Amino acid sequence: MERKRYNAKRPIDYLKDSLNQIILIKVKRNRLFRGRLEGFDEHLNLYLEETSQIFEFQDESGNINEENEDLGSIVVRGDNVIFVNLASD
Repeated sequence: MERKRYNAKRPIDYLKDSLNQIILIKVKRNRLFRGRLEGFDEHLNLYLEETSQIFEFQDESGNINEENEDLGSIVVRGDNVIFVNLASD
């Protein structure tokens, strides 16, 4: 029986395609970061530059507001990542 080859992308391929792009990362403890993906390793540790942490809060009127804290260059440990919103193709 012959195996069919599919050209489906693996998650690591999406990370490769997103190098030097702005991505959004949610990590444990409900923390959210936005930064430019500079690199990653086999453990999916992510190296980001121009990074900011995003804080969302609700004001008295019920509106959701966002504040940012600039962090510069950071490394996000792969086992803390909940999701990554990658750059589109």
